[in-house]
Amino acid sequence: MRVIYVDVDSLRPDHLGCYGYHRATSPNLDALARRSVTFDRYYCSDSPCLPSRAALTSGRFGIVNGVVGHFEEAGRFRLEPGHRADPDHPLLGQRLGEHGYYTASISMFAERHRAYWFYGNFRETIRATDEINDEQAHQINPRACEWLERHHDEDNWFLHINYWEPHTDYIQDPSWTATAASLGPVGSWPDEATIAAHADIYGPSSALDLRYSGFLGGLTPPPVPENMPQAIRNRQDYEHLINGYDGTILCWDHYFGELLAKLEELGIAEDTAIIVSADHGESMGESGQYSEHGLANEPTHHIPLVVYWPGVTDSLADNDRRCDALLYNLDLAPTLCDMLNVPIPNGWHGRSFAHALRGEGVESRDYLVLGHGAHSYQRAVRTRDHLYVRTYHPGAFKAEWEQLYDVTVDPCLTANLVDSQPELLDQMRARLQEWWTHYAGRPGSLPDPMQTTLGRGPTYYNDPARYMQHLRDTGRSAQAEDLAQRLGHV
Repeated sequence: MRVIYVDVDSLRPDHLGCYGYHRATSPNLDALARRSVTFDRYYCSDSPCLPSRAALTSGRFGIVNGVVGHFEEAGRFRLEPGHRADPDHPLLGQRLGEHGYYTASISMFAERHRAYWFYGNFRETIRATDEINDEQAHQINPRACEWLERHHDEDNWFLHINYWEPHTDYIQDPSWTATAASLGPVGSWPDEATIAAHADIYGPSSALDLRYSGFLGGLTPPPVPENMPQAIRNRQDYEHLINGYDGTILCWDHYFGELLAKLEELGIAEDTAIIVSADHGESMGESGQYSEHGLANEPTHHIPLVVYWPGVTDSLADNDRRCDALLYNLDLAPTLCDMLNVPIPNGWHGRSFAHALRGEGVESRDYLVLGHGAHSYQRAVRTRDHLYVRTYHPGAFKAEWEQLYDVTVDPCLTANLVDSQPELLDQMRARLQEWWTHYAGRPGSLPDPMQTTLGRGPTYYNDPARYMQHLRDTGRSAQAEDLAQRLGHV
């Protein structure tokens, strides 16, 4: 079997046609979805980029594999000593390689994040350019098509293709943004009153500091792309932002269509499994954060998953093409093994959902635990209806210590139920504690990296002291003092 995993950065499912979006941003993906199974409640266990791909390819939560963030000890993958992987928890690519699959990746990810353990998944890795940058789809596709031309007449390979779009900044040709704007109006939330209220929420990527960055010592961010506003002060700014985001999805989908056409040209389209997903999503006003993936909230952790499997999904009835079970991205590794008749390692935390690909249904988890550790330190509990978020360190963002939402009736996370639902709050707290105890609170457990690095916290991208000075310099001394109090500086 040939398998292509299309790994798209920062892709929200609710901005895709196959997930019900009112704008036609993804015609090529939508066409594939009509032959596939689409998963409606699929979440990355850990976010953002580095923790998500660590969980995906290790089959284990970040609290165990060691990667909960992007820097120093919070981003250090726990490699066992010895000359080969532990048979109970190898990397996904190692497991496939042990059973006859040639594994390859076209991505700058490992170099960009200094995550050289990620190369352990692959026999062959390709960087599309000779620079350490954020490779664009027009750079990725020529390398992907060359690889396919070399290997199309072979069997039993797994190819990982990583697209940077639609990660901020939105630097696609502005024609894509104009096309997105022509596809229909931007959704009605947030309205003008909500945007005005978001001025009280401070932090990098907040409404007034959309373009603020203290990354690597406060380097000046690049000029504002034509596809993005400087800040979100009104609906016009917000619509500008959404048109830019949707435009970059349109751009990615165009190149995804090129990839599909190449498979047709080579005569292997009907013999190649195609999996499309994302490392994480993107907040677009939820929690007061815009165009960023810095919180353990619904828009950051909810990700798309569309799986086409030749000879399996193409024969399903329409009502078997959606799966509503609560699933993690780390469930994908055992699912792939299951579909490829590769034994599933005992030490992986994920569960196979291969039955869903066969139209047989799959058992849903009662709840998921989600963690973020790059821009803030948060963990969350997601049930079918509710989301509980616990903040351990806010970074430089105004994040409340506890939040509780009914996501089914309040998908934009506007009504915090902490004070009005005490019994539900206790239940969600207990679930988080139960999960933590299972993975980090028993004899033999390794320390929770989110706890051992809590003293410094997530300061790699934005130093709170520097940001507090920025707040004072821009006439927001009261907000600077609020952040200082949250961090215990006063």
